[in-house]
Amino acid sequence: MTTKDKILKLLREQPRTITELAEHLNLARNAISVQIDRLTADAIVLKGEIRQSESAGKPAREYIIAPGTEDQGSSAYQPFVESLLKTLPGHLDQKQRKLLLENVGRNMAKDVGFSNEGKLKQRIEKAIAVVNHLGATAELEEEKSNIVVKNISCPLASAVRSEPCVCDAVAAFFTEATGAKTKADCHYGEKLVCRYVISK
Repeated sequence: MTTKDKILKLLREQPRTITELAEHLNLARNAISVQIDRLTADAIVLKGEIRQSESAGKPAREYIIAPGTEDQGSSAYQPFVESLLKTLPGHLDQKQRKLLLENVGRNMAKDVGFSNEGKLKQRIEKAIAVVNHLGATAELEEEKSNIVVKNISCPLASAVRSEPCVCDAVAAFFTEATGAKTKADCHYGEKLVCRYVISK
C-alpha cells in the first residue's frame, strides 16, 4: 500500500491533522504535507475545520475525504462489471443487451462532451485519444470508403469475453463522438482485435 493509500485509509476513518497522520504512519510532517497538497489539488481530500488547541502554537487544520470520492483507487469495479455482464443474459435477450450497451456507449461520449466541429478525421482522432487514455492502443487506418479504428490492446477485454455486445457500446461511443455511423467488426480469437468501421 502506498503512502497515498495509507493516508486515504486513515482519513476515511475520521478527519485528521497532518501531525496525526505523520504519527500514525511514522513519517515526517513534510512527507505527509506533500501528499496532502497533491490530494487536495486533485479534489480527493478537502480542508476541514481548524482545530483549536489549548497549548501555544498555530492551530492545526483537519483534512477530510471529499464526498463522492470514497471509491477512489477501488479495485471492485472490474469484477462487479464482469459479474453484471454475466448476469444480464438471464434478464435480457441479445437485442435488449445490445440496445442497453449502445446507450451506455453513447452516454459515455456525451459525458466527455464531444462536438461535431472540425473534419471527420479530427473528430475521430479526438475520440481515439479518449479511449487510449482509458487503456486502449487504438490507431486510425484509412480505407477507400471507410475509416477503421483498430485496437490490439482492448481495455475491456474481460468484459468483451463475457459479453461481446460490449463492442457495440464502443461502436456507439464512436458514433456519438464523431457524428458518423460506426460498426463493430471485432475478432474474438485467442487474442482480441478490436476494429471499428466508421463511414466517411
